[in-house]
Amino acid sequence: MDYIDIFIKNDYINLKQIAESGQCFRWKKMCPGRYFVISDGRAACFFQEKTGIRILCREKDEEYFRRYLDLDIDYGKVIEQIDEKDDFLIGAAQMGRGIRILRQNLWEMIISFIISQRNNIPRIMKSIDALCEKLGEQIVFDYEGEHLVGYTFPSPEVIVGADLSEFKFGYREKYIRQTAENILEGKFDLEEVKDAVDEGKTPEQVKEMLKQLKGVGEKVASCIQLFGLHQLELFPIDTWIAKVEKMYYNGHFPVEKYKDTAGIMQQYLFFRVREDADKRAVLEMKSEVGEKAASKTSFKEEMTEKIDKQTKRKNEISPENNSLEENRLEKSRFKKDKSEEARSEANRYNLSGKMLYVSDLDGTLLNSDALLNEDVPERLNRLIDKGLCFTVATARTYATVNSIVKDVHLTYPMILMNGVMLYDPVSKSCINAEIIERDSVEYILKGRKKFGVTGFAYALSPEISEETLESEIASNLEKNLKSGVASNLKKNSNTGEENQIQKSGRKMATYYEKIATEHMEKFYVERRDVYHKPFSKVEKLEDILEEDIIYFSICYEEEVLRPFYEYLKKDEKLNLNFYKDVYGNGLWYLEISHKNASKYHGVQKLRAMLQPDAITGMGDNLNDIPLFEACDRCCAVGNAHKEVKERAEYVLDTNLNAGVVKFLEEEMMS
Repeated sequence: MDYIDIFIKNDYINLKQIAESGQCFRWKKMCPGRYFVISDGRAACFFQEKTGIRILCREKDEEYFRRYLDLDIDYGKVIEQIDEKDDFLIGAAQMGRGIRILRQNLWEMIISFIISQRNNIPRIMKSIDALCEKLGEQIVFDYEGEHLVGYTFPSPEVIVGADLSEFKFGYREKYIRQTAENILEGKFDLEEVKDAVDEGKTPEQVKEMLKQLKGVGEKVASCIQLFGLHQLELFPIDTWIAKVEKMYYNGHFPVEKYKDTAGIMQQYLFFRVREDADKRAVLEMKSEVGEKAASKTSFKEEMTEKIDKQTKRKNEISPENNSLEENRLEKSRFKKDKSEEARSEANRYNLSGKMLYVSDLDGTLLNSDALLNEDVPERLNRLIDKGLCFTVATARTYATVNSIVKDVHLTYPMILMNGVMLYDPVSKSCINAEIIERDSVEYILKGRKKFGVTGFAYALSPEISEETLESEIASNLEKNLKSGVASNLKKNSNTGEENQIQKSGRKMATYYEKIATEHMEKFYVERRDVYHKPFSKVEKLEDILEEDIIYFSICYEEEVLRPFYEYLKKDEKLNLNFYKDVYGNGLWYLEISHKNASKYHGVQKLRAMLQPDAITGMGDNLNDIPLFEACDRCCAVGNAHKEVKERAEYVLDTNLNAGVVKFLEEEMMS
């Protein structure tokens, strides 16, 4: 066979760094420094050398692989262009100086990055390997005693005719098939997209072409453009890059400084933040192992002592105490039965392989009157009956949410009060709530006096439902809980442990000391008269310091609230949402809760509880950014805040035109 062995001297190429950069998924590591690569139906072996690399390939494929590795660009000069004041990026470029942006096959990149949604790199590689091995054509690489076998990437024709269910792509399967069908039917032309790049079309113009494909939003399109079309102006933002922007760039990397090399900078940053994370993980693991080893002896002694005490207690049970022991066993059986019921209830929702859709309410699903459009409940119910997995995430409480969505057949837990509470619409009960720590409450109340503001405080009352009382009795067998359960729960309210069960049956109380503004008056009257929400007036908010407070809502002009907001930012145990009211009255909201109470954490709890294949979030305002950060796909309605749109993969129609419902209808039809 006409194979050749090429040596390429270059100080800016590192095969390991490229293979682990997240841009290629079919490099096979044969041994350290050696990779078997198949691209566009061609095969090659790459070897890492001290001063460059070696390429073994067919003679006719030499130029292809030179171009594939982007050898015409001087990456040393690219690094020299980095802003000398940007220490983090300079360090990232030095760490990842061997990374290059590969010139890969467009069709393969489209399908690969559709598969990549909410996936880690090993899983992506495994899925693509299985797809190629099953549906691709075999390629044999024989050279100098080597016999390697690989497979081409399957064509659109093959994809359309195949049963994709065995690959367990989940919700992505319909996107893959639809994309292949669109190409075969001429609805989408790969060559037209390539020509658009060659003709100098802007990245945004090319992106709009790609976003015509189902499953291709902002992030996926950016990755396809960077790695499949070599548009180096693109700067894809995933969760890793979002962390870098937040930690080192005030929320925005200066892409404008790197017009023609932004994608390369993205790869340097991506490489460094993952390397740093890996190093921290190793150090934490070593520390944990050391701590466990150090405490092993004391742990054994502690367990031995516990066993001895339990054995002694069992042997000391007298005949007159047998009834107590029988009662204990009966209560244990009751507790076990209740636990089994709880597990059964948890298993009631199994979203494995399905997409969960989570929508904000105000400004997103609701119209300008804070209501659902007249036909929305019927349209949503029709979709839910067809299998749509849908819920909401909102700053509102269950009193108003239940009224607004009463005609929608919601069955999955809702995220309320910007993540303070998870609420089950079926049992109409709180299933999780985050309590603000006592010292933080004191700090908040001290500050609101200092800055002359007031608002509404939300707390979990000591009242316990009968169902929860039975559960607590079962778990506290030898105590008179009928009179003491509330105080016992009270003792544990700030531990942060297992609050889901302890708080699930408790009612929420809303307190205020005075109606200080017109907005407070409007808020109070509307919630009281329209939604029948109960309020409790107190002499001063400090009077409720002993309550389990979960949330504060305060609304004033921005100039009044901002100093208080800056003051509260010093308490790292708080989560703050500071944003402009969507109803255009010029006022701003400041919502205060526990640090773990956010739409981000709410989505993560839903993910753990329901186990969906992926989650799509839909929002409009700044308090929806945490929602976006937790979701796999992000959609902004057409009326959304500019920054929210920039972070979204899809921009939908406006809330007035029921943009969310239109999107969901399209999703269910595809």
